[in-house]
Amino acid sequence: MKRSLALTSMLLSVGLVSTTAQSAEFASADCVTGLNEIGLISVSNVSGSVQDVERAIALKADEQGASWYRIIKMDEVQSANSWQAQAILYA
Repeated sequence: MKRSLALTSMLLSVGLVSTTAQSAEFASADCVTGLNEIGLISVSNVSGSVQDVERAIALKADEQGASWYRIIKMDEVQSANSWQAQAILYA
């Protein structure tokens, strides 16, 4: 038991074993050729920076089981001091 726990700890530390699922990654328009489009998502009322919006999209893409996402629209809503965005999901 101690040996198994030590091995697992060592593999985690060098990154050979992961405790989380693979995260969806951003894909530029020229990289999605050949990928299967699996859906469209949107987020709204995201406060913060562009990076916060990208994180919200990535999280939602993960929840939908996507491997890749491409942001197709992002707007700052001045009156609400927040962002909204849309992205296409790919497998």
